[in-house]
Formats: sequence, C-alpha cells, structure tokens
Amino acid sequence: MTDSLNRLAPDAPHGLGGAELDRKSPLQFRLNGRVIDGFAGDTVLSAALAAGIQIAGRHGDEPLALDESFAPLVSSGKGAALPMDRTPALDGLDLVTIGVRRDPIASGGLFGALRHKLVGPARTLNHRFGDTPVAAPPWHGSAVPETIEADFVIVGAGVAGLSAAVAASVAGKSAVLVERSQSLGGAIRYFGAVDAEASPDTTIERLVAGLEGKGKVTVLTRADAFAITGTTVRVHQVLVDGDKPGSRILAVAARHVVLATGAAERLPLFPGNRTPGIVGALTAFLRAERFGVWPGRSALFTTPHSFAYRLALHAADAGVVVQRIVDSRLAPTSRFVDFAKATGITLASALAPSHAEPLQRNKPGLRVGFAVAMDEISQDSSAIETDQLIAAGAWQPDILLWLRAGGSAAWDAANRWLAPRGRLPTVSLAGSAAGLRTTAAAIASGKAAILAALGKAAPPVVDHIIEEAFETPDAPTPVAPFRLTARGNTYLDRGPSLLTRRSAAASRHGVSGLAARPVQLGLGDIAAAVDIGAMVPRDAGSVAAERCALSGEITDTGWRVPRAPALVEEVPTPPAWLTGRFGEKPQLWSLAAADARIFEPGCLVFENSETSDPLKAIGVTYAAPREGANGGIAMLGRVPDGAELYVRDAGTAVAARLTEQLKGATMNGRRRVDLS
Repeated sequence: MTDSLNRLAPDAPHGLGGAELDRKSPLQFRLNGRVIDGFAGDTVLSAALAAGIQIAGRHGDEPLALDESFAPLVSSGKGAALPMDRTPALDGLDLVTIGVRRDPIASGGLFGALRHKLVGPARTLNHRFGDTPVAAPPWHGSAVPETIEADFVIVGAGVAGLSAAVAASVAGKSAVLVERSQSLGGAIRYFGAVDAEASPDTTIERLVAGLEGKGKVTVLTRADAFAITGTTVRVHQVLVDGDKPGSRILAVAARHVVLATGAAERLPLFPGNRTPGIVGALTAFLRAERFGVWPGRSALFTTPHSFAYRLALHAADAGVVVQRIVDSRLAPTSRFVDFAKATGITLASALAPSHAEPLQRNKPGLRVGFAVAMDEISQDSSAIETDQLIAAGAWQPDILLWLRAGGSAAWDAANRWLAPRGRLPTVSLAGSAAGLRTTAAAIASGKAAILAALGKAAPPVVDHIIEEAFETPDAPTPVAPFRLTARGNTYLDRGPSLLTRRSAAASRHGVSGLAARPVQLGLGDIAAAVDIGAMVPRDAGSVAAERCALSGEITDTGWRVPRAPALVEEVPTPPAWLTGRFGEKPQLWSLAAADARIFEPGCLVFENSETSDPLKAIGVTYAAPREGANGGIAMLGRVPDGAELYVRDAGTAVAARLTEQLKGATMNGRRRVDLS
C-alpha cells in the first residue's frame, strides 16, 4: 500500500495500481474550497474519492455514499455543468458542486477551509437530498448544435462494441464508437479469461488494432449517449480545451445503431445499503484498475456469484486485509472459491448482509451484520467492523437506450432481470445488454450485429456457460428480511431516484406508488421492486418503458392510476372456502404492514417470523385494505398477545400490526359497518 489510505501502490499486482494515472505528474485543484491532490489521468471523482470524500450528502439524516452513479455535477462558476466521473482532473481548477447544500456557509470558501483545518478533512460534499427530485442533467434538454454522420453508431466500447466497430471497419463502413469512460475494453478485466481464452489485455489489444481497417472508426471517449430517436443518437462529451474542461452536445446520425451498453451490477437490498464505505464489486475493481483508488486497509466481501472472489484474491495480493468473503449461495463451487480457500481467506456461505451503519458520524468505517440468506430467518450474526464493504449484486442488462429507441422489455424469471424483447429494424443489441454472459459470445454478437445490418449471414452466437458441477450459478440479488428495528433505509438502486423499500412497497403492484414520484427510475429500481414483491413481474416491462425510458425532466401532473370505488362502508365477505378453516367464530381485522405494502389475498398470518408451516397459521388475508390504507383485511382464528404479528408474503415474513377489529360481516353476506 502507499502512504495514502485511499490508493493502492502504483506497482500493485494484477494491474490494480491505476493504469490511467501518471504518478510522475501530480496536480492540485479546488473543490468547494478544499484543495484536492491528484495525478494526471484522474477524474474529478476519482481524485475526490482518493482524498477521502466518501459522502455525497444526506437524505434526511442518512449519509449517502458518493458513487459513479450518484455524484453532483460540478462547475467552475463560469462554464457549464459537468459530471464528476467524466471530467478530467486538471491542475489549478477551481470547482464547486451544484445542488442544495445542508450548510452552504461551511461547505466551501473561507469558512470551509477554516473548518477543514480545525476539525480535519471533510468526508462529505454536504448536499441535501430528498426535498426536491434530483434534476436531470441540463444537456438532456439542450439543443444539439452539431451533427456527424456515419454508417453505424456503436454505443459502448467493451469487447462487444469493439468487435462491432472492427466488423464495420473491415466491411469498409464508417462508424462512431461512443464510450462513457476514458478507456476502451469495458469490464472484461474484472471477469478474466476462461480456459484457453486469451488474456483480457491481449483481447483488447487485438480488437483495438482491428479498428484500423478499410472503414473509418471515430472513437468518442468521456461521451454519454443519453437519447435516441430512430437511428440518431444524442451524445454529451466532456472535452479539454487548453487547461480547462468543457463539453459539447452532438447528434450522431447513422443508418444502423448497435447498443453494446453492457450490464449494471445491482445493489443488494438491506438497511443502510448506501452507507459510505459500501461499493459494488465491479465499481471497486474499476476504481482500483483505472485510478488505484481503494479506501482503507481492510475489506469485507459479500456476493451472490463467484467473480467477487477473484477481486478479493487480487486485493489481498495488493496488501488489503480481506476479513471475510460472504456468499449468499449454499456451499458454492468455483475455481475462485478453491483459490480463496487455499490462501486462507475466511469464507462463509448462505449468508447475506442484514444491515450496515457508520461506526461514527462523519468518520470512516462501518459496521455490517449478516443473516441467513434463506426463506427461514434466524438471528443476525455478530456485526463486523470494516473500512469497506464490497457488496456484489446480480446483473441487470443496460437496456435504457433500447427502451428509449422504442424497444420493449419483460421480466425474465430465470435470470431475474429485465430483458429486452422483440426486434427493432435499425437498432441491435450486443454483449451483456443482450443478456449474454461470456466474452466469446459478446465478441461474436458484436460482429453478428454488423453483418446482419449489412444483410450478410453470420455464425450463430453461442453462450457457453461453465457447467454447474464446476461453477455454481449466480444467485439472485440478496434481500435482507424486513425488520421493524432496522436502522437506515433500504434503497432499491444506487441512482438519484432515492426509492426505498418502504416507499416502493406502498403499492403492491408498483404502478400507483411509482406514478406518484416525479423522477426517472432506474432499471435497478424496477428489478428490486419485483424482488421485494412491490411489483408483479408482468408489470415490470411496461413500468420500465414508462418511467425509465425518458431522458428529460419528469414533472408530476397530478394524474394517478384510477382505482375502482371502494366499499369503505362494508366489510368484504370472506370467501366460502374459508368456512371453518380458522375456527367457528373467526375475527375479521384490518392489518397495517410495517413496510407499507399491500398484501394480496391468500397471505398466511403467523404469530412469529420463524414459523412458516401452513398448518400453524393463525389467519389469512382475504381482501385489500380500504382506500388510502396499506396491509389488508384478514380472518384470524385467534388474536396473539400484543398487536404485532407476521404475514408471509412472497416468502418473506413481513411484520404487521392489528389496527381495527371489523364487526358486522358474516360468511353468508355483507353488512354495512363504520370503518372511520
């Protein structure tokens, strides 16, 4: 390790020392009045993270981690707003973050510098979130002054996008390759090579060399493709003019579009899952591989798949103390698991995070608890203190531009992600965005997309997955059991929607609750809503098309999904098949769910969270609640001591409480009753 607690050594093994940095060229710039040290090759975000700034701000009183998908825009005060993760750090810059500050006076300038000297380096950008929706970047609504034309526009320069660009060049066609980051190759180095495959570096070098073909390929780095109409893609690119960063907005008009946008890593669902110090496994790798950024000296790993083991092994070789690798799968099999056992790293399986919280307010470090990752819920294990939690999640193909192009999506139950559906005549998907998992299939799919657009035959794309006997399949994204005593929000995604488990569960089918939020949702929000039972799978595709596909501002017009008139003055009659199921004189009660969800009819009610045997149920929900309430109406054979009980909904024990006994209904008809 280096003297810095937040960077690995420049010669760290496995390329984790920051390939994009020039350590011989240090620089300094100011951010909200604070001097930030960095190196040539840093972005504003990577330099800020390396300086120990881990907090974007607070949502209520809860700190939110500064992240590549959640960082405020910056400005010099004279130029346009720029994204932190795509803006290069330049010597002498004086930047301020854009947004609502919790304490504007102490956030920057002279007072900020004085505070920095008196109480130590601030870990926060001190923004306040939740008062108003996070605005879309201003370039989403700006005019497009520049247009370039090509035969193909390819979005994403991972191996699928590079393969498509090579195929276009070989065919003598012009192509524009659009990549968000500063470098080419995508995430292949995180996954590594399998069997006889060439190394990731060799594969990237070969593909990049192939761009020099008969056709012209224009590569745009630090460029975000944010909108698409027909075959015209709108792009925002960060540029450097002399010693100052700037940007341009352009339209790339092509005959065909290839979307090789990859896949995003889902956020595991547990209270406190956006606490500073928690980072996704792929993000942690990219921070280290590109910029050498790695906060702290110790790390916990939690994962539903095997690739996080590979990162943990590499981090251990680089001097990080890997305290434990916790896998949500039961007794997983993998070559990476065997390697981890051989090195003596402590392993645990069938566990998932149950909660996380800061060790101290405004101090580095966090405390993480774990619970059994099965249907039955046991007591949490002892919490573990660590500098950083590497929290891997399942994958979600990045199909935002596909939806914005008019493509459709549907819930894929086998993979538990939103998958693209149907075809578009002039837009193709390749690589992980198409749901492919292997490097060979991604490369083949990029080439196939170009050949198909040119009317030529292409070999079939085959995704050769390692057999289950040698590699345990990925598990779903871990979901912690809901606990009334949990501290901290459970956020559904890392993005700016700030949608929590409690707010999403307010509508069982998701539509009404989500329509009330004037903010664009992420694909991870939708996938997580399905996972927690707040949205039925059949609605996921249509809600994603409505709430994820827009690239501009969303305003609340006051419209809501209409609901049928409720019989608020009557107790719904229990169905006849329940006669005698819970005794001769059952009671009817209104239940309120602790997480504000609406129970579907047929959810069994138990006295405690450990019981799931249907024969031990004390009741069942049979009707929706009255207008404006949550939970549901239940028939109970007996009322437990105390007001709290548990409802089994989608395999999860959801705490609920009795709110009102409903009198006047019989098994043979309806009677009017006052529910006010």
